[in-house]
Amino acid sequence: MTTNAIVGGLPARSPQDNRYLKRVLNRCAILFACDLFGYPVVGSITSLLQLDSRILSVPFRLAVASFSVWVILTTRPLKVDGLRRVMLVIWFLYVIRLVHDWLGPDLDGADYALEFFTATSLLPGFALLKGQVYEQRRFARIGFMIASAGALLGMFAGLFGGGDVQDAGSGRLSLSALNPVSLGNQATAAVLCGMVLWRDAKLSHRMFLSASFALLFGCLVLTGSKGPVLQLMFCLGLWGIRRGFAVRLGLLGLPVMALVLTSSVPLADRFAGTEDDSSTLDRVVMIKDSVDQIAGSPLIGSAFVELNSGFYPHNVFLEAGLAFGVPVALVFTGMFLVGARRAWASLKTDCDLLGLLYFAALLESAIAGSIYGMTQLWVTLVLLPAGAAFAVRSAARPLPPVAALPSVSG
Repeated sequence: MTTNAIVGGLPARSPQDNRYLKRVLNRCAILFACDLFGYPVVGSITSLLQLDSRILSVPFRLAVASFSVWVILTTRPLKVDGLRRVMLVIWFLYVIRLVHDWLGPDLDGADYALEFFTATSLLPGFALLKGQVYEQRRFARIGFMIASAGALLGMFAGLFGGGDVQDAGSGRLSLSALNPVSLGNQATAAVLCGMVLWRDAKLSHRMFLSASFALLFGCLVLTGSKGPVLQLMFCLGLWGIRRGFAVRLGLLGLPVMALVLTSSVPLADRFAGTEDDSSTLDRVVMIKDSVDQIAGSPLIGSAFVELNSGFYPHNVFLEAGLAFGVPVALVFTGMFLVGARRAWASLKTDCDLLGLLYFAALLESAIAGSIYGMTQLWVTLVLLPAGAAFAVRSAARPLPPVAALPSVSG
């Protein structure tokens, strides 16, 4: 059976092209899911077995990086559009900044940030960029399985499995190798992947998804993390507005949120104590110090972190000013605004997974993220053009087994 996919800008009709596309598609789908959602699975196992986190996390990161290199070496020549050329330049400048901060002033954490960024964003992102393939249900299915496994394994390890708990006194669900925010983000991503699978699912599959959603929402509530909840609400709101049923989603969601916020659960306590939340107050101080630091070196930047605290300011657009200076930070911000426009357009198509994950990652990056750690935002930005090509084809005919990004030269 011939696959009507696109590769290199031309219809792929030969058996060799079909086999190539299927092979690359499977590899890219696995890489996508493992890179975005694999670590919480490893962290949950590490905490459950009460091991040093490096025993499993370092080999896992190396495996993802090595798999990325394999995909890079076994795919066809790279062809990118203008947006992703800008992204590659930003990546290059960020690597230069991290190398400078590591070998020059030897800032604490610069070497770790370089290793983490290379293994989780640069190599996997470049591999997916070079692969130029996307098929929504396959990516969503593998993503849902791994993200759900990470969130639910973490929840059960923390509640019933005797896992090594990070902070038992706070009452928030967390493990020694996974903080509450990571678990909450994992649950949110799993819900978004499951939403995409729901659309064409059979009744039995929808029953399974419903049970999974209930458990994932329980995990989200128990982590007591405001960011992941806001991400989910933000994405559902945008999705509802774009699809024309925001009112129905609101009528369904408001009673649930009211019930949660009036209950004695960690999430309700966190929202009720926002004004006294020390982490929020610390971030306000860090933002002020970051603005002052940018003003001291506005053209080329000064460091990859805010120097008084030694931490990133939990806002990647402000961090871009620290790392690159104001001119490049404006280009950095514009790049993600263009990505947001593409993601917004995707929410009205049958290729909305990337848009949902993009907006979730964009919000997280604006309130709690770092440039070296925003893997989900980088990866979805890489894949959005491939998703757009897939959406065009699926709008014109029934969903094909495989879809790929046409070659774009400028």
